[in-house]
Amino acid sequence: MPRLTKNNIISPAAAFASRRELNNKTMKREFVFPLVVGLILGGLVMVFWQFNTRLNNAANAMAQIETAVSQNTKAVSDIVTFINNASGQGQQTTPTTPDVK
Repeated sequence: MPRLTKNNIISPAAAFASRRELNNKTMKREFVFPLVVGLILGGLVMVFWQFNTRLNNAANAMAQIETAVSQNTKAVSDIVTFINNASGQGQQTTPTTPDVK
């Protein structure tokens, strides 16, 4: 513990006068650092939230496209099968090999 001498004892009036007066135009340094950190973290959260939203929208769009493609593929294959059956190409014939003696 430091020794108290006459030189290092400050009267309350002198201590009060040496402090800087705080008003609405000055900001304490203790408040600036958490504010900056909070703004940076808030920005990061918003960026990742936006990314997640866009990713979910893209996943939903892909699911709808996959459903439409599978329905259209089934419809096209049914039409091709109908055309092949109607034109007689759907019947498989076994090729005959000539008898070689």
